[in-house]
Amino acid sequence: MNKIGDVAQVYDGPHATPKKIEHGPYFLSISSLVGGSLDLSKSAHLSQKDFEKWTKRVTPREGDVLFSYETRLGEAALMPPKIKACLGRRMGLLRPDVTKVIPEYLLYAYLSPGFQQVLKERTIHGATVERISLRELPDFPVWIPPLTEQKKVVEVLQALYSKIHLNTQINQTLEQMAQALFKSWFVDFDPVIDNALEAGNPIPKPLAERAARRKAMWAEESEKAPARLPAETRRLFPDRFEEDEVLGWVPKGWVSKPVSQTIEINPKAKLSKGTIAKYADMKSVPTTGYMIDGVIEKPYSGGAKFESGDVLLARITPCLENGKTALVDFLDENEVGFGSTEFVVMRGKGELGTPYVACLARWEEFRKHCIQSMVGSSGRQRIQNASFDSFYVVMPENRQLLTLFDYMCGANFRIMTEYRKQTETLIKLRNTLLPKLLSGELQLPEAEAAVETALEAELA
Repeated sequence: MNKIGDVAQVYDGPHATPKKIEHGPYFLSISSLVGGSLDLSKSAHLSQKDFEKWTKRVTPREGDVLFSYETRLGEAALMPPKIKACLGRRMGLLRPDVTKVIPEYLLYAYLSPGFQQVLKERTIHGATVERISLRELPDFPVWIPPLTEQKKVVEVLQALYSKIHLNTQINQTLEQMAQALFKSWFVDFDPVIDNALEAGNPIPKPLAERAARRKAMWAEESEKAPARLPAETRRLFPDRFEEDEVLGWVPKGWVSKPVSQTIEINPKAKLSKGTIAKYADMKSVPTTGYMIDGVIEKPYSGGAKFESGDVLLARITPCLENGKTALVDFLDENEVGFGSTEFVVMRGKGELGTPYVACLARWEEFRKHCIQSMVGSSGRQRIQNASFDSFYVVMPENRQLLTLFDYMCGANFRIMTEYRKQTETLIKLRNTLLPKLLSGELQLPEAEAAVETALEAELA
């Protein structure tokens, strides 16, 4: 048995945050560590001047293993090539000694069930966050076999990780597509702008710049021109705007309503004490995406109750700020599950379906409102239900629009659920194979056959 310090150097990042800008080197975020991969879309940018300041201690380079040492413990990813970046807050890196360990193997070892258990056992539980000691990390035990064995293990596991990574990317794309349509229809009112332009109706001043951009791109027949909706869909939108006393200019006939009138907050559900039911804790909820990982079954003893299609929003700091939001897609129809008391359960009313609620829960303006309205002592602040009375959304006069949005984006969420199930199967296989490969309990031909069979089954 080796120690981390035997095969790698440990570095940590800055303990502050520089000014963020639109372009420049990446300021890596722990929220970018997703499923063993680095999602740079979750990281900000900083200036060249700040980059030089924040890399005085270390500059991440290809093959480094990036990891979180606070809050999102256990997350890790390899630093990709040709990326100019500095470490963000709460992020550290392991610089492998390549004469002793293959970078990919070190990542797999870090993510393995055995090392994850070591992290749990050595976690320091603070008042507000959980963390691991970087000073003690070099002494954490890790199993590192000879390089020849490492290479063979990496070759076997790479196929699994590639498929898991691909599934994650597909789900991110599906989520972004749904979120983009939600914002286009219900926030920016693009189809109404288009109808107004075509009809020659006036465009309100706050929307004039967006309308001019759309009109210019169409006139130039630019490849970046926004796609026009089918005529039958555009007819569901009005062709003019009117002023709303709460939200300003909105599509004619649409009505502004507080979230509490359009969405059920913590709806009632029946579940008797002692009943065995599916349970999701806060740790199982992702900071990006909607897919819950690690659902278990246990007797109901209290907590938030929910049904299939509900959306869970973390109500407590720092979970809310970190982005924890999830879709309940693991229950059968009419089945009731439960989870942390720190969940806000959200369920659409009437034609308002799960896709709308899920997109609203991830909408930046809505989340900002929830965060700003939190109350309580430092480190234990929570959303109050009253905050849903003071955030307004605008509802279309033609309710068919909500039904159509649910139909169009519902497919995205169903596919996301299928990929989540695939990924869970592949992760279980990975977690089964890795310790057996390391110990020699499982021979490589058997592992290769198991991976090939699993991938064929998922692709069928």
